[in-house]
Amino acid sequence: MIGDKTAVLSVLTVFTVLVVPFVLEAMIRIGFKRQPLKRHALFYVLTPVVSTLVYLTFAAVLGHPIIALVGWFFVYGGLTPVSNIKNRILGEPLVAPDLETTRHLLIYPEFYVDYVGRVRFVSILVGFAASIAASFIFETSFASYQPWLSPWIAGPLLAAAWVGFMILLAKGASRILTHRRAAKLGITFDINRDTARFGFFPLIALYAVLLLDKSQPVAPDNSRPPLKHSGDVQPDIIALQAESYFDIDRLYQRIEGFEDHRWDALGALRTAGAATGTLEVPAWGANTMKSEFAFLTGIANHTLGIDRINPYQRAAYTGVETIATRLRAQGYRTICVHPAKKEFFRRSTVIPLLGFDEFIGLEAFDDSDRLGPYVADAALGARMQAVIDSHKKASEQPLFVFAITIESHGPWDAGRLSRWLDEEALTEACPSADRSFALYRKHMDNALALFKALGPDAVTAGDIRPRVLALYGDHQPALRDLFDRHGFTDETVDYILWHSHAHAGDHGRLRVEGLADSLLALAGFRH
Repeated sequence: MIGDKTAVLSVLTVFTVLVVPFVLEAMIRIGFKRQPLKRHALFYVLTPVVSTLVYLTFAAVLGHPIIALVGWFFVYGGLTPVSNIKNRILGEPLVAPDLETTRHLLIYPEFYVDYVGRVRFVSILVGFAASIAASFIFETSFASYQPWLSPWIAGPLLAAAWVGFMILLAKGASRILTHRRAAKLGITFDINRDTARFGFFPLIALYAVLLLDKSQPVAPDNSRPPLKHSGDVQPDIIALQAESYFDIDRLYQRIEGFEDHRWDALGALRTAGAATGTLEVPAWGANTMKSEFAFLTGIANHTLGIDRINPYQRAAYTGVETIATRLRAQGYRTICVHPAKKEFFRRSTVIPLLGFDEFIGLEAFDDSDRLGPYVADAALGARMQAVIDSHKKASEQPLFVFAITIESHGPWDAGRLSRWLDEEALTEACPSADRSFALYRKHMDNALALFKALGPDAVTAGDIRPRVLALYGDHQPALRDLFDRHGFTDETVDYILWHSHAHAGDHGRLRVEGLADSLLALAGFRH
């Protein structure tokens, strides 16, 4: 009887591990539009190989056959819907660099769990924990079948040996699968295209191996000649990376009856001499670090290979030149302000490496500074101006301040702002008639108010040192359904440039990796 059960379990395990992955691959959603599936030959090889390695890893580490299968289901049955949720919101499946962000669950769980669903997330974790407990109580371990050592010794030895083998396998694979060979295979680091060709689970393995590749520089050399200022007084320079900012008129003017809509707050800034325009960024709906790294370094995201997915995982550690390092070389004090937990995206480590003398985070704010779940742009502006004023009292040194807003971070669910304002009235007044966009639009008004407070409202005619400001969006808001309803498919965001002592001129359409150069040129610097 026991032998029969073992045989049934063995057949079930082999079938599950070798066949079910192909079924799950067919369930993976790729992009907002259906991708044509022309599989690479590696898909048919790696799909069962990767699946087998996942099962054997659980078998070796947990030591019990049934719980190993449960662990396999936890990975394959868990990542499939999670990837589809990410794809529904952001238009791309999950990939290996995304798995590094699991550490962020402990920092900002609402950024991820709210999209997956709290009940679903907790149920998965509780179910897996219960399965492990039941397995250790009722199952016979693999280590019990060998006669030489106690299972309590053999089990850990087997786990350690397997982990060592997997580490050696990964290192060996990384010497074979380099970025150069990946290019010959047709890996482009376009997530949707690569997933469609190589498969979801195989691509996770391929990307993970490429993250170990040390055969070529992680980031290109972006060093340039020193800056030189053309005037007598170097201006203070402020750059604002505004969460999910774009010119909302670009949507409103697609809505029947609002073709001539004008965003008064943005029009007022143009009247005050600001230049505005569209900005190409490498992100949509999320992935702030892509646009942030591109702006600071001037490195185009598509040149980073595997690191284009998360430049703060490796590329930011390579000593690249940034607008902060270049201005610091010209005598500037460089400050970054982000009213969030510094550990998110590893900024606590990354920001100093990118050339900032000081990094001010959430610790400088309190609950009274919030509007909705996060710190208000108004509070951020007040804190920035206080930092600037304090510095001016102590030093004649010019300042470069880079701020990353968070007030408008999604999702924009009903009730988000109910403590502060009438959400129904906001929705009725919004041309989109969409509550989420109405709430989002309120945050956009506040982002422009922040710009105005640090620019036209803060500088007086008697100020000797000019002030130059830039504001740009890191990506558009993840509101694809609303955009699709109105035929809005342009994924560019927008920028604003302003000079306290001169008209900002016309800069046209820009790319985010070139925006810092436009800002420096407006400030009077040349190479």
